[in-house]
Amino acid sequence: MEDNEREISSAQGSYGMVSTASKQSTEAGVEILEKGGNAIDAAVAAAFCLGVSEPQASGIGGQSMALVHLAQEKRIFALDGSSRAPFALQPARNPKKPIKLGLKSSTVPSTVASLGYLQETYGNLSFSDVLEPAIKVAEQGFTVTPLIHRLLRKETVQLLKDRNIKRLFFHNNTPKQPGDTVIQPELAATMRRMAVKGWRDFYTGDIAGFIVKDMQKRGGLITKLDLNQIPMPVEREALESTYRDYDIYTYPPPGAGRVLVQILNTLEGFPSESLNPDKPIGAVISALAFRFALNYRKRMPVHPDHYLQSVNQMLVDKGYAKEITKRIQEIYNLALKDTFLPPPTSGETTHLSVVDKDGNSVGITQSIELVFGSKTMADGLGFFYNNYMSAFEYKNIAHPYYLLPGGRPWSSVAPVLLFSKGKPQYLLGSPGSSRISTALAQVIVRLIDNEESLEEAISAPRFHASDTGELLIEKDRFDQEIYTALEISGFDLKKRGSYSFSLGCVQGVQMPVKWRESYKGVADPRRDGTARGPEEA
Repeated sequence: MEDNEREISSAQGSYGMVSTASKQSTEAGVEILEKGGNAIDAAVAAAFCLGVSEPQASGIGGQSMALVHLAQEKRIFALDGSSRAPFALQPARNPKKPIKLGLKSSTVPSTVASLGYLQETYGNLSFSDVLEPAIKVAEQGFTVTPLIHRLLRKETVQLLKDRNIKRLFFHNNTPKQPGDTVIQPELAATMRRMAVKGWRDFYTGDIAGFIVKDMQKRGGLITKLDLNQIPMPVEREALESTYRDYDIYTYPPPGAGRVLVQILNTLEGFPSESLNPDKPIGAVISALAFRFALNYRKRMPVHPDHYLQSVNQMLVDKGYAKEITKRIQEIYNLALKDTFLPPPTSGETTHLSVVDKDGNSVGITQSIELVFGSKTMADGLGFFYNNYMSAFEYKNIAHPYYLLPGGRPWSSVAPVLLFSKGKPQYLLGSPGSSRISTALAQVIVRLIDNEESLEEAISAPRFHASDTGELLIEKDRFDQEIYTALEISGFDLKKRGSYSFSLGCVQGVQMPVKWRESYKGVADPRRDGTARGPEEA
């Protein structure tokens, strides 16, 4: 339902906060915090549960990326949980077009390795403890929401080709209706096995064996060798910058935190009173900043292993941003021809934000790439395979995300931490491919420049300007003069629903910076999320 007013899930609490795109996932995180788990335990529990109760967006067949703040150590790092292209690939025989459907479209799933590594390295509880809420939801079932029903209906033709999906999510070849229950016994059994045997069973044990047999039977590319070479996550330095009086920490390549930084650097060159996105001048300035930053990222992609050593970091350079600020009124006429185009990804991802009573915080953005991933389910295991094979460059061998055996796909994740006077104040993140950075930038501008509350900033009307000049904008939520100003500035407007699924879904937590302040959480009303904090320490 795309009505003009939606109920917003927000919460306050004294002992931490959880904000996710699914009520069951939020409850899983809260349950773990109340059991004595820290933010890492709770985030991992919520992430596993999201794959059960929001299966169209993520799951153990996909990949997970995290931004982590360990308060006591005063350490912030990005966990690169990229999946891997199968080793059976032969670059000389790469297809001409991206593989988007079926088992051949799946990279080696890395979510289990990423979440398992994160929890065993930095968590307080056992791995079986954090898996229990997800297992319970898989066994007892979750209720189909209007959003999930709409997406099932949209993808019906492809989904019905898989007998496992048909059995679980359809009734008489018709998508289950809002209010119906989906029970996933095979997925519950898979996760219960990991709870007993450990997460590595997914890669080296019986679960791995079932995946390999499934791939062999149905023509997939993933082999025993791929799984045995566990796609372990990599800890990378967070990308640091500033905006006004705030310190910014966000996601380095292969993510798109540098796009967010470039947008904020450019907007910083304008006075706050000029950046109100509810006024024509603010909307036009923001849209131009979005377009230039995304255009530059497309022309200058960076390999994640080489980024920090690179001399070319213009995208996050303050001086470079000043030049863009001077020219922003004519950017849309002067955008240089792209020399590197990103893969044509949609990234129907999900995000969660968790903070505990000690100030540890974790933002996890995870995905199976397109809605319902490859539109195929692991036989007997109950999870959707991803289709991240579509998120590579297929033609230009010089491109850092060219499809190679073992390669990591292109990503647009950009979870972000904002510090004020040395203290963490906001943890934000969103799904949405290229719309991630623009959605987050709009929320940050509303928080800092417009001094809006977290609830107001996340629920406010939103738009996205692409590198090509196409502008997606929520209809009926802006004044007509804003639509007119954007069209005059050269943008091709494409109106979307009032609370558009495609324009990000920001999960936010505000942390106390003064004595007796509470934690505040807000879930974006554009999807099915909730926010809640534990009621006891």
